[in-house]
Order: sequence, then structure tokens, then C-alpha cells
Amino acid sequence: MAIEAERVIPHSVENIVEAYATEAFHSHLAAKVGSELKSFEVNRAADGSVVITSVQAMGAEKLPDLARKVVKGTVTVNITDTWGAPDAGGSRRSDTVVNVNNVPVKAVASQNLHARSSSETLATVRGDVDIKIPLLGKKLKAQAEPHMAKFIQLQATEVSKFIDAQR
Repeated sequence: MAIEAERVIPHSVENIVEAYATEAFHSHLAAKVGSELKSFEVNRAADGSVVITSVQAMGAEKLPDLARKVVKGTVTVNITDTWGAPDAGGSRRSDTVVNVNNVPVKAVASQNLHARSSSETLATVRGDVDIKIPLLGKKLKAQAEPHMAKFIQLQATEVSKFIDAQR
């Protein structure tokens, strides 16, 4: 996997997933990265699994250097997070798919929230970016991956702040 990140979040798995499942958190995170939340939807199943779908728009100026040379205007990003039901220990896994409209870019990742206690969770994320642009794909991927890893770290920091602010 090209993207790997690990972070301890000082909150329970359920508090983290509940924050992720709110439009307020997604709006907050979008504002932090300079994008705009265009749509948001949550579907919950009886077993506790959750599917979170969002669409964000951002200016191409927020993209890595090389991408700004080939993408102009506004970029629309579709994100689907599919959270499984909690396991016997309270841990959860999410599979995420990110597609960029009108650009042959797709990212996939899995996030595991390992319950360490009722107030501490180890979040691990593994993922990959696939860019199908002849001649530039590998260079774009090399620039995109550090941005994705930085976003994952920001998400963990911001979800903790968001949960604290809700108390």
C-alpha cells in the first residue's frame, strides 16, 4: 500500500464513528482543507454498519503542483465510507472510495479503529491512489500520496477536537 498512517485518538471508537457520521464534522473538515461540502448522506443498518456518502468541491489551486497544470477550475470529489458493524471488542473497519469527477483518479483505503479502552482508539489507515493519465500518472501519484497522508492525519486531529467541542 502506498499510503499508511497510524494515530492514537483519545476517544472511543463509537464517538469517533458518530462524529464521522455527522454533516457538521464533514463541513468542519471541508473548511479546514479549503473545500466545500456539496452533499452529505448517512445510511445506517440494523447491525450497526454505516455508509457515509459525501460530495466536496474545491478549487484546482488546492491540488499538488503538477495536477494544477492539467486540472483547472473546480474539482468535485465523491467520497463513500462504508463502516462495518462493531466487532466483539468494539473495533470497527471502514472501506473508503474516493473518485474525482471528470479526472481518471481513484483512491481506495481501509481504516481500522482499534478500541484500546473506552477513551482511546488506535486508528490505522492503509490505501492507494490510482491515476490513469498517460505519461503523468506516476508523477501525479507521487505528489498526491503525501497530500492524502497529510489529510488522514488532519482528519484524526480534527475528529478529536470536534468531539471535545461537542461536550
